[in-house]
Amino acid sequence: MKKLIVSFSLVLAVALLALPILFEASSVKFSTTYAQTKDQCAAQLDKAEEEYQAGKWTEAIQLIEQCLSKESVGELEKGRAYRILGLVYIAIQLEKEANDAVKNLLIMVPNYKVDPVKDPPSLQKIIDNMAATLDPKITSITPSTADQADKGFTMTITGANFVYGSIVKFNGTAKSTTYVSPIELKAEISAKDLLKAGEFEITVYSPIMGGKTSNSEKFMVQTSSSFPWTWIAIGGGAVAAVVVAILTLGGKDETDPIPATTLANPPVRP
Repeated sequence: MKKLIVSFSLVLAVALLALPILFEASSVKFSTTYAQTKDQCAAQLDKAEEEYQAGKWTEAIQLIEQCLSKESVGELEKGRAYRILGLVYIAIQLEKEANDAVKNLLIMVPNYKVDPVKDPPSLQKIIDNMAATLDPKITSITPSTADQADKGFTMTITGANFVYGSIVKFNGTAKSTTYVSPIELKAEISAKDLLKAGEFEITVYSPIMGGKTSNSEKFMVQTSSSFPWTWIAIGGGAVAAVVVAILTLGGKDETDPIPATTLANPPVRP
């Protein structure tokens, strides 16, 4: 029995020692795969640009689509892919497709600067026209209310024309924002944002064309139930009542007497 216990302990110890090696190997494999994806996409885009220059439109489009279909492709690679795709569609005079490609370019690289050596003047024209239409718009926010006692949460902002680098603002203050898609952003709302009850504005700032700000959506911070208010009304009839708010704070012994409150004399009826 003792021999069995010793053997099991030995196997467990060896397994525990092997865990860091396994995790490290998995991490290296993921990093290598990610790097290979980026390198492969970059090579495909280099080749796609060569095909574009040679007038091989179909071949260029196929290479670009292969690159865009890969996972873990960064925004800069996507921006470059859409730039070449836009140039191809401009060359073969497909206006709608060219506009769509340039729109996707601006979503990934909002302040793309045209290279006068490589890019034709027609690309700049499409960029200017498309950028003028990409006004950020909010259609809804979730949640739209919170309690003062909340510890913070992730807000989902749904709308249109969001770009990489768009920032959600809480009453004018920029919040940590994650770009999900042209129609969705995520923003981190902290407990500090919820300390004051009231109505606040949620907006989205877009870095395109020197900066654009969306419409605003209202966000309500409700008074926390941990800070109860007791309302006492005095007076009646047509005369306005005197309303006194007594704020009950925690931390006092329940046997403590309630502090005396001096009330104004109610107005005399005519």
